[in-house]
Amino acid sequence: QTNAVLTVSDAPAWQTAAGSLGEFGPGDTISTITITATNATSFTKTSGTLPTGLSLNTGSGSATITGTVSSGISSDTLFSFTIRATDAEGQTADRAFTINVSVGANNSGQFN
Repeated sequence: QTNAVLTVSDAPAWQTAAGSLGEFGPGDTISTITITATNATSFTKTSGTLPTGLSLNTGSGSATITGTVSSGISSDTLFSFTIRATDAEGQTADRAFTINVSVGANNSGQFN
């Protein structure tokens, strides 16, 4: 006789809203961006680009985006990317995010 074990779980459910994760300037140090999804055991970037200098650090249930935005970014740039949350059974949920890097007044001329 064989005993079959069936594990049933809900797929990851995003708690972080899709869309903008904030606006930062070149040289800004980021340690406060956290994204969360219930039932998630890992997170991966599946498409798009994070601003140069930032990286995705994954944990169980949440992930953080940290680092220092490259000071080499010389014009306003909207970075778009998709993060995939995966649970212990391999079920996935994708969500699209953006981070805006705004050069702003830091690199602009002033006329009096």
